[in-house]
Amino acid sequence: MTPVRRKKTAARSRRKPVARSRSRARTTTVRAKRASRKKAVRRVKRAVRKTATPRLTVVAGKRARRPKAAVKNKAKAAPASSFPQRSGASPKQLALFELVRARAAVLGAIQGLTAASANQPMTGGKWSVRETVLHLVTRDQARMREGEAALRGQSASWKGIHDPEMSAINAELMSPLRALDWDEALRLLHRTRELLMEELESVPEEPAEVWSPDHPFGWMLQGLPPHDRHHAEVIKRWRADHGA
Repeated sequence: MTPVRRKKTAARSRRKPVARSRSRARTTTVRAKRASRKKAVRRVKRAVRKTATPRLTVVAGKRARRPKAAVKNKAKAAPASSFPQRSGASPKQLALFELVRARAAVLGAIQGLTAASANQPMTGGKWSVRETVLHLVTRDQARMREGEAALRGQSASWKGIHDPEMSAINAELMSPLRALDWDEALRLLHRTRELLMEELESVPEEPAEVWSPDHPFGWMLQGLPPHDRHHAEVIKRWRADHGA
């Protein structure tokens, strides 16, 4: 048994140098590959640096002065518009915008008003706020009623009419609505303006002359915003004086 063991031991001792040499060979190969990769990376970086855009060189000298006019213009920049949505708007868009803005003044004037206060006659024997709201309804209805004719170039039926004849016309138009209470009047005010805006939205933007005050259609629309603002101011003054 002893000689056999010696043979195995001798065989093992003879194999060790071979295993070690193989391990060293693999290590050398790995190191060579790593070195090759590093060289390749360095070559790519050098190529990139050569082809990259060169940096600008600062030339010493006097500092260039900015023109005074440019500085002044920057300091005196035009203030931002209160209504930037008007910038670049078409005549149609401007007309609709003014209608919305003026009606907002009316709604602000009657905000929070009670039915009892809305039915009180305003100073000087004028309409109550409820009657004023009904009057605004009739003016929107008049635009819807005569809009098609105005688009064809026909002047509004009330153009050139003044008091007392206009007051009589207003009273006649309001007569069918006088029985409406405050809540009903408010609902009709909103609904009528909604219908009017829908009709106006359906009218094309071109020709733009249609939306100008020189055209019968444009003239009708241009008259609504100042009319709304006038009655909004009357209501606000009355509320301020009477604490309504």
